[in-house]
Amino acid sequence: MTKRWQCSVCGYIHTGEEPPETCPVCGADRSQFVLIEEKSSRLLPSMRDHFRLHPIVAHFPNGLIPTALFFVVLALAAQSSRLEETAFWLLMVAGAVIPVSLISGLYEWRKEFAGRRAAIFTKKIVLASLLLVLALLALILRGGQAGLLLRNDLQSWLYGGVLLGMLLCVILLGHYGSILVASLYSTSSQESVD
Repeated sequence: MTKRWQCSVCGYIHTGEEPPETCPVCGADRSQFVLIEEKSSRLLPSMRDHFRLHPIVAHFPNGLIPTALFFVVLALAAQSSRLEETAFWLLMVAGAVIPVSLISGLYEWRKEFAGRRAAIFTKKIVLASLLLVLALLALILRGGQAGLLLRNDLQSWLYGGVLLGMLLCVILLGHYGSILVASLYSTSSQESVD
């Protein structure tokens, strides 16, 4: 039976008879790896022992922002202020969750990864902070101006640009998150995450 080793610094999992010389995620040496023992797979104890807020709340903006932009496209195509307002309310919900996602992500980074300085963490923190700033800017621009996107002026174009910036942020956050998850739960050694 092949052994599984976990980096005690960043959580990366390696499968093999011996731990790797260095962790491909955080660069820790092999002395930082511990042998993982098989654990019970019962649902409730597993949920109690492994519940983490960040992966849950991070998916709200990642799902709501693209959905809001879908409603923006529909609103523009149909020239519908109701669809535009639906997009705004979706953005409000996403905007309310972004600070929770950012704070819980920083907490997880410090707790699970010991605040390890790695490029992937820096990218995620910068993108999440930018997403928060863009969300606040979008909510300020739109504010009480129903149908803002249906106008054809500088403010409506600026608002649309901010929304596209938010979409780019969530796409990149999802991309880097998937790289991090793949490297943490990989069953074989991988190259370092840049």
